[in-house]
Amino acid sequence: MKKKILIAIGAIIIISIVIILNLTQREGGKDIEVELAAKGDIISEVTASGELRAKSQVDISAETIGRIQKIYFQEGDHVQKGNLLITLNDVNARASKKLAQAQLKQAEQNYERGKKLFEKELISKESYEKIALSYEMAKAQFEQAYDAYKKTRIYAPISGKIMKINVEEGETAVMGTMNYQGTVLITIADLSQMIAVVTIDETDVPTVEIGQAAEVIADALPDSTFSGVVTKVGLMPITSQLTTEQATDFEVEIELGEFSPFLRPGMNVKTDIITDEKSDVLTVPIQASGKRKIDDKLKETVFVVQDSKAILTEITVGASSDTEIEIISGIEEGDTVIIGPYRVLSKLKDGQRVKFEIKDEDESGSSSE
Repeated sequence: MKKKILIAIGAIIIISIVIILNLTQREGGKDIEVELAAKGDIISEVTASGELRAKSQVDISAETIGRIQKIYFQEGDHVQKGNLLITLNDVNARASKKLAQAQLKQAEQNYERGKKLFEKELISKESYEKIALSYEMAKAQFEQAYDAYKKTRIYAPISGKIMKINVEEGETAVMGTMNYQGTVLITIADLSQMIAVVTIDETDVPTVEIGQAAEVIADALPDSTFSGVVTKVGLMPITSQLTTEQATDFEVEIELGEFSPFLRPGMNVKTDIITDEKSDVLTVPIQASGKRKIDDKLKETVFVVQDSKAILTEITVGASSDTEIEIISGIEEGDTVIIGPYRVLSKLKDGQRVKFEIKDEDESGSSSE
């Protein structure tokens, strides 16, 4: 009998403990972190990486086959547009030009005589047309020979610095064909205007536009920031294979607004492109916002604390930064928004009881809800 009484008392005690624990948990609620919705500034950025290039850079190749006779500059020299850079052996080309010039002179003399004779009706129209045709052919042959001669002299197409000379005097320069690029003799770049060529993910492309401001940092100069402007957004994707997944990026060009003698083409750079900038807008920490189901539809939401309960609230969002997101509608300034911790926020239910502490500025006291 006593044993049964003890068992009954023990069961009552266990049930009482469970009830007390449940009531305590219900009254206390989940421990959360909160922040008040407040007005602030938001700067939306797209981060990308790439390399520096000169805005004007050309690879100069030979347009004819010939032995390099003279190179007039060295790497690092500054040249002006039109400067003679290289001469190729021109013996054959010069001889062909002289021959074509002599033939043209003779054809021109024949044409002038034939024209006068035709005007006096001393020769037939057919004979005159043959003389005129011979003259036109001689002019074409001279132009062709003169063009071949000009190709033995290679001039600078732009002003800039000689970045690379790939040949030496005595070597044979080979012109390019459909299947062969040919010999790149010299590379010239105008270093006074540099651009950063970066790749951005396809998800960021809709937010990047020509004219947006950017900040560029070269890996070689980590303490220097260079301002720039987006001047080109690629229309065709650059597809690369990364492990088993395919990544699709787009190329963006940013023109640097200032000159630095320390920058070089090919340097690795990182850039932040400012895609949106807003002042005095309602913001909350970005981790507070998330897609959740309301009426069986996924909507952008936050949890707002009301009467010690987490109330799921639909919101409309605008611009966002790495840490903040703009709230267009759904909550008001001063509302208490739940921001974490993630392990609690990810499982939180609408109407669930919560508790939190708000520390005073001097951290001397706290209040809980």
